[in-house]
Amino acid sequence: MTSNAKRTVLVIGHRHPDTDAVCSALAYASFYQWQTGQDAVACYLDDLAPETAWLLRSLGLDAPHPIEDVYLRVADVMEAHIPVLRPDQTLREAGHVMQEHAVRALPVVDATRHLIGLVQRDALAERYLDLLQLPEEINLPVALIQRTLEATLTAGSAAAVLNNRVWIATMSPATARARIGAGDIVIVGDQREVQQAALEAGAGGLIVTDDAPLDPALIDAAARQNAILLHTRHSPFAAAQLLQQSVPVDRVMVPVLPTVTVHPDTLLQEAKAQLRRGNVAGLAVIDDEGVLQGMLLRRHLAEQTNRQIILTDHNHPDQAAPGVAESQVIGIIDHHNLGGLQTLQPLSIHCEPVGSTCTLVAELYRQAGAPLTAALAGAMLGAVLSDTVQFRSPTTTARDRAIASWLADISGQSLEVLAHGLFRARVPHPIPPASWWVNRDSKVFAFGETRFSISQVELTDIAEVMPPADELRRALMNLVAEHGLTSAFVLLTDILDQSSILLAANPAGEASAMRAFGGSFVDGQLVLPGVMSRKKQVVPPLAAALT
Repeated sequence: MTSNAKRTVLVIGHRHPDTDAVCSALAYASFYQWQTGQDAVACYLDDLAPETAWLLRSLGLDAPHPIEDVYLRVADVMEAHIPVLRPDQTLREAGHVMQEHAVRALPVVDATRHLIGLVQRDALAERYLDLLQLPEEINLPVALIQRTLEATLTAGSAAAVLNNRVWIATMSPATARARIGAGDIVIVGDQREVQQAALEAGAGGLIVTDDAPLDPALIDAAARQNAILLHTRHSPFAAAQLLQQSVPVDRVMVPVLPTVTVHPDTLLQEAKAQLRRGNVAGLAVIDDEGVLQGMLLRRHLAEQTNRQIILTDHNHPDQAAPGVAESQVIGIIDHHNLGGLQTLQPLSIHCEPVGSTCTLVAELYRQAGAPLTAALAGAMLGAVLSDTVQFRSPTTTARDRAIASWLADISGQSLEVLAHGLFRARVPHPIPPASWWVNRDSKVFAFGETRFSISQVELTDIAEVMPPADELRRALMNLVAEHGLTSAFVLLTDILDQSSILLAANPAGEASAMRAFGGSFVDGQLVLPGVMSRKKQVVPPLAAALT
């Protein structure tokens, strides 16, 4: 049986993603899949920025897959294609399925795949031990007995139920008449007188074994008294054992309980702990409606499965998805400084000083001759224009301009028109509260014991649309308290004026900013003429001042 453990690579940008983080993940996932043949899925954390949503919508592109973290979940490793049992299948049939598929637990489902129970191999083993003793009494549908004994029904109804004592007729006809009671079930070989005596005694069912020839008179007699007459090739002893195996699985299954079920979205570590605690061979994976999705088996406890991840537009641990430390980072493609991410395995790092991660991704497409659609080229072009602020940012390089021209040719987009649409779409309407401004494109930086965040919002006419400074400072203080930061800042950049306004969470942050940039805060705001780039113009001097 093949495990459903996914080797799909997740390609993810940073938390609170900007357009470059989202579009670089989208484009690189497509490139990686083309280059390696391995499945790759682009993902994003938190919410899409209004600018990014507008860009994807205008190009007719679907957004990457939204995620909250990269921890492995049950759905990532469960056996999705597990065989199932119907409630009316027999123990014998269940045993054959378990043996064929080498599993120790099987789910029992109804006609719509809703879970109704779980059959474990241990339960079957206990029932098979009962085969050491012949059955004294049964309560079984005739249809199940007929199926298990591979018998022919020559009298009576398959819908009937045999419910009484069981006899193996190794007795004389006289003894049969004396001992067999009304409704009893009699297993008998080629003994016509005993067969007839059993019916005369009122037997409710007769199982004739060894393919013994049936007397037409016996068939007629069974039909007249509404008795069941089954004809099988098995010996009397084998038939008695098979009766034990004709029990339907719904009589031995574990009912649907929280201890034997798990949701596909449950964290794998939590599900493993549940499996270790429970005395079960596996957990049935069911959705919110109780529909079976697969099985989590005990062998999954021993498997060391790590999700494979590629990071785009970031490499700092504080900017990465929760769960990255427990994952296998196999690649980084970025244009920022290295931020101390530690990995257990070697990985591929493509980190260069350009204005946009999408510049690096687009160069890979061009160098490899990879197929590139007009829409995906437009997405990367939009990211380059966004991150370089239409080439106004000091981080802009000749490579950004060259790749933008190449992408414009493929996408059919005008640089001016696309940039205008991007910048106009950056702020949602109505104007959002201060918390949106300080969380939008917020990045945490760590230098030794010092950890601080810088959020950046790039707009036109920034002074006219920004919230009051005191509201922004309170929102920044909430960030400091929530994340245990030294300080927090928000950089409000006016694209057309090519200047920024810096606000700090606390007096210590303001003092550090004044040491870094000079000047003074007025009404809680420090004006920074010519400052456009957080990465190049703000992080280095602030880090030096704070540390």
